[in-house]
Amino acid sequence: MRKMFRLGTSPTIGTLILPGEPLIKIGERLDATIKLTIEPCDKIIAGVKNKTYELGLIESPIFDDELVYKEWMEDEMVVCSLKPLPENLDEEDLSHCTLLCRNTNSPTRVFINDFFNKVNLSYETFYSLSEIDNASAAIQGIKWSKPNKEHPTVAIVSELAIEEELKKDTLHRSRIKGKPMKRKFYLIYDRSEGTPPYVEDIITYLQEEQ
Repeated sequence: MRKMFRLGTSPTIGTLILPGEPLIKIGERLDATIKLTIEPCDKIIAGVKNKTYELGLIESPIFDDELVYKEWMEDEMVVCSLKPLPENLDEEDLSHCTLLCRNTNSPTRVFINDFFNKVNLSYETFYSLSEIDNASAAIQGIKWSKPNKEHPTVAIVSELAIEEELKKDTLHRSRIKGKPMKRKFYLIYDRSEGTPPYVEDIITYLQEEQ
């Protein structure tokens, strides 16, 4: 019987970055069926601790001494829009934008809020806000938004998550002027039993292929 490899990922990684070739390659290297579960970061961490998942991939680390965290790739959060906006947006530009933002308790929203606090911005900087549940909903919301020159709709999303749309010019990217919004993605696994060779193999593959 073909073995099962249990992989847990946070939503942005599981729905927008990992699907396709990476999952196929993991299955081939392990000669296993990949069971991919997508959950919020805190639930992935809990799942790795209780051995529901053999490996976790998360975008917003909540560090726990029982787990090993290995940096996987660097990501940048960017301002995504349907129509081109200035490459670098200042506070005046942002104040005209309607922002599709994540819900209040989302780790992504916490990350963005912390970033805003460091650069003297806030969600109040924007013309208006609409809350959405996840990154996929934010990206789809931008794709279906109505063009509005006075108050363009934008979302702050992972640049990696919109790579294909950027290549095809179906979506456009801007940055907050002089304030790059960088973050790390992490591979996590249980510390107590060491790293099984097959898990180490997948970690090596993912780090090499980023």
